[in-house]
Amino acid sequence: MRLTNLYISFCNLFHNHSLPTLKFKELDENYKELYQTRYLIEENDINKASFFIFLLSFSISMLISFLFISINLLIIIFYSLIISLIVAYNFNLNLYKKIKRDENMINALLYLIKIDFSLLSKTYNEKSDYALVFIDLIKNYNLPISESFKIILRKVHEGEIPEAEIYKIITPSEDFNNYLKNLLINNFNYTYDYNTLEETNSERNFRIILRDIESKISIIFFIGLFFPIGLCFLILFHQIDYVFMILFIPFFLFFLNFLFKKFIKIDIMLIGLLNEYSIKERKKFDEFLLFLKSFALNLKTNISPEKAFINSYSQNKDFFNLLKSPINTQIAHLLSFSGSFRHILKYLKFELNSLRYNLILNTIERMIDENAYYSSEKVFEILDIISKHRRLEKKLGIIIKGEKFKVFLFLFLLPIIIGAIGGLFPLVIMLTNNNDMSLSSYYYPNYLKLIEISIIYLTLLFSNLITSYYFLKVIHYEKRYFIVFLSCSIYTLVFFLTFMNLSTMI
Repeated sequence: MRLTNLYISFCNLFHNHSLPTLKFKELDENYKELYQTRYLIEENDINKASFFIFLLSFSISMLISFLFISINLLIIIFYSLIISLIVAYNFNLNLYKKIKRDENMINALLYLIKIDFSLLSKTYNEKSDYALVFIDLIKNYNLPISESFKIILRKVHEGEIPEAEIYKIITPSEDFNNYLKNLLINNFNYTYDYNTLEETNSERNFRIILRDIESKISIIFFIGLFFPIGLCFLILFHQIDYVFMILFIPFFLFFLNFLFKKFIKIDIMLIGLLNEYSIKERKKFDEFLLFLKSFALNLKTNISPEKAFINSYSQNKDFFNLLKSPINTQIAHLLSFSGSFRHILKYLKFELNSLRYNLILNTIERMIDENAYYSSEKVFEILDIISKHRRLEKKLGIIIKGEKFKVFLFLFLLPIIIGAIGGLFPLVIMLTNNNDMSLSSYYYPNYLKLIEISIIYLTLLFSNLITSYYFLKVIHYEKRYFIVFLSCSIYTLVFFLTFMNLSTMI
């Protein structure tokens, strides 16, 4: 929060100055209102500050290049422009990304909130103040807006009207805002129909990602392949010096990482989405869902939550591998009467140690406290939502699998190409010098210095390593380190075979 305040203070310095603006994203009205009301900043001030950051980054990059690198001016301008735009882009969208993270969190929990509140509507008396019940519900969720609802509750205790205070709330989530409107319009008697629930913005955005993902992967492949190959030709024709080669590695790493986060990394949070998790974590989550399903079925028989918990494990213990130890430990506590059901869930959340498990178990814990019998059908609704998200994830998995052949083809072609071109360095020396070009002459300081060969070799090696790593990351390949090692070994072999054979011929 302190960094956010510093960011806002810096941008506010440009409020009374006439500067050009640099804008990277068109904000909707909801975001603009949040900028003004919650963060007390104008969008235009951020755009002015972004232009200043762009000029500053461009000037620093140009100055450092002129002082330490001797290459073509156009090349310096080109990469300075790219670096400056990336720095300005990240600066410009700093606050936007923070609000977007909050929106994703709210959207991820919105289904759970609707399910939870619908259970409360069944449990409480018809004459209950449902506005106050809703405020108390959101207050107890770990949401970016929970603090605002705590303030509302305090104001209600001071005599303010709950509905009037809720009406003033603006959240980053358009879906949550619409849900609030429906609650207010229907005097909090609004009951959703689970079977006709509309998609959230997060789910719609995920579907958009599914349509665009192939073209974005192609861009990553293009940059990952042709940047190292282009560097080879620049080295071959002496268009860059050794300082530039050394600086190329962090620039290439930064650029490819930026593209990966921008195009491939999915920042959308869905309860059932495990896109970036390992196979082991997926199996663990599948076991968890099986346990929840059995738990809901047992609750439906109108037995206690403790008994349902024990039965769910004993009936399915042969299916549990990764969850056997944490669940078994909690059952031992239950059987020895050393902890309540609430404490058992608390320790289970601690052992599972994941935000996703915590969100689901927190909701189930609240629902069981409210009404254990009715909560069984609500657990099934949660499982249906998770299943819906898993189906979306499978579609993404099919697209990713279709790219695997390309990745492995590129991972074996690229090291051969850059190794062969990089190993041609002796030929360039022969063509650009009229001196004696016998093999022994390469050991003279004026010709083939060991340090020059090392810089060329290491620059291309790290280029291949970075490309290989990100290509495998794109397809979520888990045993990537072995493949990266194999690809770099091929490069090393081809480089030195070409280099030594050409040196012998000369």
